[in-house]
Amino acid sequence: MRYWWLIVLGLAACERPFVETIQPELVVLEPDLSEVQTIPVIQLRVQSAHFRAVGGVLLNGTPMDPAPPGPAFWQISVGLRLGLNTLILEAVDVENISRVDTAYAVYLPHRISLNAPSLPEGRGGHSIVRLRGGDLMVTGGAGTQGGPARGESFLLASNSGVFGLMQERLVTPRTGHTSTVLPNGQVLIVGGSRVDSPTSVGELIESAEIFSPDASGRGFREIPVRGQPIRRVHHAAVLRQSGDELFLDLIGGSGDTRYGSSPFFGVRQDLRTFRIDPDELVALNTNRSAPFIDEPVAGYTVTQTQPNSYLLLGSRFINNSAINGNMRIDYPGGTGLFISGLPQFVLPRTAHATASVLSGVFTTFGGHQSTPADVLTQMEVFNEQANQFFAMRPSQAMVGRYRHTATSSGLRSVLLVGGFARNGTAITASEYLVVSTE
Repeated sequence: MRYWWLIVLGLAACERPFVETIQPELVVLEPDLSEVQTIPVIQLRVQSAHFRAVGGVLLNGTPMDPAPPGPAFWQISVGLRLGLNTLILEAVDVENISRVDTAYAVYLPHRISLNAPSLPEGRGGHSIVRLRGGDLMVTGGAGTQGGPARGESFLLASNSGVFGLMQERLVTPRTGHTSTVLPNGQVLIVGGSRVDSPTSVGELIESAEIFSPDASGRGFREIPVRGQPIRRVHHAAVLRQSGDELFLDLIGGSGDTRYGSSPFFGVRQDLRTFRIDPDELVALNTNRSAPFIDEPVAGYTVTQTQPNSYLLLGSRFINNSAINGNMRIDYPGGTGLFISGLPQFVLPRTAHATASVLSGVFTTFGGHQSTPADVLTQMEVFNEQANQFFAMRPSQAMVGRYRHTATSSGLRSVLLVGGFARNGTAITASEYLVVSTE
């Protein structure tokens, strides 16, 4: 009988009712939070389904009101602030078992303005950079989908509302290239092809050019590339600085995937690094020794989010099926390389353009799906904190375009320039996305 007290305790414990700890479920019914919100106050309606009665639902600590058609429904008015809004929902049942979920709402009221500076001639596959003085320079591109590359450049002066034809021309006309502004104000132009939508290695351009905006030596000049040639088009470029040295990383693109005696035109998966010397580019690796990213990529966008962090966004289409290629590339401490995956687009796309509209909020415009005939006008927004894409319906009709550019232009606005229309002709008209002020 020495253990009689254990038996008594056991019997006493059996008198307590058993409570299942299954948590209530929470579902947001209205509005559709997968879409960008454009009104400042929303009526949030949720359902909390559970086998036990739910005693209440809290939003960010505030009780929600019961809502029709029954006891499982709750609602509350929510005032939104510009950008990301974090909604912490907590459902508590009658046994005080709770569930906490986090939802996000992106509020981005906006308008589309066609009162934007047009190009003198339509261009697609061009590059655009903001020069150190604030002027925008459009370089190269093609006049038609599949057509020859052009050598003209256009300048939008910071004090003007019109793109003007520049006297200076590219040494080698090219399209599908990248332009990068260097710390000294010069522009480095690499890669590209002699025609839009090339199909062979022979159509690629191996040379690089420097544009100097200074009045004393203004113009384009060719610089040599030492080491294995570039040979890529519709790639991404990232400028890095380590100490006093500058480096250019070229990521993916369509181009030579073999090199050597049997070049092969395909989609590249490598990330090659070039050191930028005063009068040449020096290859620091080859397509065999270079690191590989998660997916072969071409027609993607690269957008800086932090000093050493970039979004690489795009889809790859094979037999009408889309492969998610979205990823983040980080350079810890400015050196090394770390690649992590990102969620897929709401609508898979390639040949699009991406730009920042608010801190941590990046908008992707246009592009097409498996073929250029599948041109998209829908936008979508990626938010870093939520790590999520949100569909964004334009406030008014937009021009369907691909292989265009998007440039942050002033406070809360983005300028879309050029690109190809569904019929393959290059577009002259530009558009502004303007985020409304609160």
